Amino acid sequence: MREQLQVHISGVQFNGDVQVHGLYTVLSAAFPKTDKSEMLLFNLDIQGICVSGGSACTSGAARGSHVIGTVYNNPEMVTVRFSFSRHNTKEEIEEVVSKLKEFI
Repeated sequence: MREQLQVHISGVQFNGDVQVHGLYTVLSAAFPKTDKSEMLLFNLDIQGICVSGGSACTSGAARGSHVIGTVYNNPEMVTVRFSFSRHNTKEEIEEVVSKLKEFI
C-alpha cells in the first residue's frame, strides 16, 4: 500500500517511521488538502472503503486523533489510517489507491 501511494499520490506523507517501527497491519498516511480531499473519509466510506481519521482509540469520534494533530500538526494535510489483515488482497489495495486518486 505504501509503495502504491508513493507512486500514484503526489505529496503523500506517512505518519511515523513506517519502515522501521511501523506495524505491517496499520498505515497512517497524510494527503494534501484539496477541495476534494476535505471530504476524503466520507467519500471513501460511500465507496465501501473502511478507514479512519485517527487512531483506533478515537474511532467513532467526530474529530481526528489529538495525537496526530499534535505530533504531525499540518493543517494542509488530511490523515487517513488504513488497517490490514491477512484477508486483504492486492486488488483491494489497487482499488483503494484508484479511489484516492479520484478524491485528491
